[in-house]
Amino acid sequence: MSGRTSHESANASAGDESAGSGFSLVAVLVFMLIVSAIVVPFAVTAKTRLMIANNEVEQERLSLLAEGLGNVVASELIDGLGAKIFELDFTPAACRAGDLSFDVRVQDHGGLINLNAADDTLLALGFASLGFERQTAQALAKAAIRFRDSAKPFAGKPQPRSPAGPPEDKQAPFESVSELQEFSALASMSLQDLHAVFTVNSERSTISADRAPNRLRAFLARGSSASVTEAAADASAYTVELVVRRDGAGITGEAGFIIKRSPADPKAFWRLSRSPVTAAAASPEAAGTAGCEVLFGAEAAQILQGWSS
Repeated sequence: MSGRTSHESANASAGDESAGSGFSLVAVLVFMLIVSAIVVPFAVTAKTRLMIANNEVEQERLSLLAEGLGNVVASELIDGLGAKIFELDFTPAACRAGDLSFDVRVQDHGGLINLNAADDTLLALGFASLGFERQTAQALAKAAIRFRDSAKPFAGKPQPRSPAGPPEDKQAPFESVSELQEFSALASMSLQDLHAVFTVNSERSTISADRAPNRLRAFLARGSSASVTEAAADASAYTVELVVRRDGAGITGEAGFIIKRSPADPKAFWRLSRSPVTAAAASPEAAGTAGCEVLFGAEAAQILQGWSS
């Protein structure tokens, strides 16, 4: 009897140990699930932040490279070499160095319409090139002249304000093309589109058709204005845009600015202002392709080749 009781006690003890082990295993599994639920989101967040940080660093590097090469292009323009290398009507040029590709655009401001000097006919052609119908383009041209011109005392009854124009007239010269966005009809127009037609830096009342961007040139050919000339005059300012890409990265570095020759040093340039970079970059088929030594010089091309490898 006592032997049977001892055997039963041993079995009960073994059962208790087995139940305790099972409970411990379940407790460990639950603990591991809780820890995983806490740790995994932190790990994913850390990895995401690292990827974002790496992308930001890469974008900063490419942007600095675009800035530096933009300065190279600006120097070439001031030296007179740029006119032999680049089309000055915003036609894209492209080159490659290793896994880096470069798109460059240069615009001579003699091929743009000066907001402060152009007559209403030339201004209307510019607004028509942005897609406005003739009547609206003419109304915008008159509104631009009214906006920029000083008030003339005793000039008689003022003309009614155009609904396409701004709520108030500045009565002083345009300081920036961006002021056109104060006009109700132009408020939603992108700065890139406005900068592709107008300028405040040409110092001319005329426009050189051979330096005008393609779309604007087509409208200049359709219209008639004594302010449209064929021969290009000496450039007073340039827009320089440069976009850098690394193959497979999906990240770009951009630089865009307006320059003119320095009055203090004829071999130096001044940056007048930043310029919005064209969002849609040229495809290789649309861009003129050349070696980077042609666009930026042999020394810069050699540095780029080493930097990209």
